[in-house]
Amino acid sequence: MAGTTASLLPTFPRIFFLYLEPVAIAFGMYANYAQMKPLLALSARSATPLELPALFLPSVTCQFLLTTILYGLAVLLSSPPNGRLLRLHIGILALADLTHWYGLFSTMAQADPQRGWGAALDTGAWNADVWNLVLYPVVTLSIKIATLAGWFGEIRG
Repeated sequence: MAGTTASLLPTFPRIFFLYLEPVAIAFGMYANYAQMKPLLALSARSATPLELPALFLPSVTCQFLLTTILYGLAVLLSSPPNGRLLRLHIGILALADLTHWYGLFSTMAQADPQRGWGAALDTGAWNADVWNLVLYPVVTLSIKIATLAGWFGEIRG
């Protein structure tokens, strides 16, 4: 991997950004699709099927995530060593964790219009899937911040 932007990363962050996070995101995309498939099948048989945005939005989201993952890997693996580019890349990934939380909590608030944001923040009502959706980005954001802070070793370049 010598001579690429990814080669500037210390060992653990390199493994995380090149293998662990892309696999976790791909699994999340697959799990999201797997959960939507029964809903789409029921909608097809319903007298009042789901509206078009409800049908294509999960697919578009998965396509966007896959494109983003591939683009990020292309940047890390094919660009010449550039420390500034690497730091910006990690910063953008950290921003994605924050938007993940906003999207999650916003969706939960819209799902319960009576309570709104109170429902989203009611941790007693969260199931294991919601806890995973909330806590996984805490771990990934921590790794990104620790990498930028140099806790795993210095980013060369």
